[in-house]
Amino acid sequence: MYIGIDDTDSPFKYCTTYIGTLLIEELKNNGYFVDMPKLIRMNPMVKYKTRGNGGVAIHVLNKDLSLNDIDEIKNITIRIVEKYTDFECENTNPGIVFLDENKYKENRGKLKEYYKEVLYKIVSIDYAEKFILKIGGDYIKYKLGRGIVGALGAISATPPFTYELLAYRKKEMWGKKRVINENSVIKMDKETFPYTFDNYDYENNKILITPNTPCPVLFGIRGINPEILLKAMNMIEGEKPERFMIFKTNQGTDVHLRPMKIKDIYPNTGVIVYGRVVENPKDIEGGHVIFRIFDNTGKIDCVSYEPTKKFRDVIRKLIVGDYIAVYGTVREKPLGINIEKIKILKLEKKYIKDKKCPYCGGTLKAKGKKTGYKCKKCKKLIGYDEIRKIEVERDLKIGFYEVPGSARRHLSKPIQLIDLI
Repeated sequence: MYIGIDDTDSPFKYCTTYIGTLLIEELKNNGYFVDMPKLIRMNPMVKYKTRGNGGVAIHVLNKDLSLNDIDEIKNITIRIVEKYTDFECENTNPGIVFLDENKYKENRGKLKEYYKEVLYKIVSIDYAEKFILKIGGDYIKYKLGRGIVGALGAISATPPFTYELLAYRKKEMWGKKRVINENSVIKMDKETFPYTFDNYDYENNKILITPNTPCPVLFGIRGINPEILLKAMNMIEGEKPERFMIFKTNQGTDVHLRPMKIKDIYPNTGVIVYGRVVENPKDIEGGHVIFRIFDNTGKIDCVSYEPTKKFRDVIRKLIVGDYIAVYGTVREKPLGINIEKIKILKLEKKYIKDKKCPYCGGTLKAKGKKTGYKCKKCKKLIGYDEIRKIEVERDLKIGFYEVPGSARRHLSKPIQLIDLI
């Protein structure tokens, strides 16, 4: 039997993964066997998400569950969800989905397609309701019940997966400042690299494993090996957690991105676009940097936002003619790609004008496009298009460049994982 839960938290309190953790503990106490839970992030462009647009799925492994067992599982789930949901928050609209084991197996193909829908599009509550009923599932909506969209999305998720170990605070610590030893995080990060990721932002000297909201989570460590995550947890010094849980997750996998031609791009989805730079990068209001790329179907703007910090310096070094792949999500107005990372595939050669006179070695001075250049020393004229050009070495190399960890989306794959998952 599968249980999906989503949209129970708010920016002010609680966490859907905490509900999942408590539910697993309760189910085990009642004699049920449970698989490793899933924490699944969906389309990051959904505007009404409470925080990270992530749902939780739990798989009860017991075979031949009786009707009494199913009722008990549902009642336990409902009780815990209702106890640890922020119903006071206007944007919190919880949903629970239950799906029988056989119905899951019968509809595996349809569920796989639904997973793609919640990654690439904005799925409506009505669409999710009809889909759940079509596959023989059951659901509970609270308030608007938008959470059923992500609850089913979490159930339907398929690999690739990474893992996240989430450690939770004692209840009396909720809302208080988290005390985590920064040096222990740095040490842990260096000793577990490359098998854990996004622990610390060295560019901005910032711990990344702790949330910024007053929720039950003390810290979360992401990686590709559960055993290494356990080792990493034990290296963290500071406030001690009350409990922890390891989740399978699609974080750090780029599953929200698809290769697309520019003509096919639509708002609020994730894309990988190959094209040539056709307009040099320029700074715009707010500290952002924008440039334009072209493929054989059209042109589109690409934006590196201020929070990406030094990554903008990489973008500023691009020139017309560079051939690159842009990874990111598509904003609606004005239409453009919010850059998560780029891959430079071919660099255009760059030249500067040789201001040295070819006759006497003096310095050439520009006299306008018609006149060209005049030597200060020998007074000879050189046509505007006749001046010698010198190739200069580009301060960029072929390969990937990414935003800092503090600006990275949950789903974005860090460069260190490119060859690992």
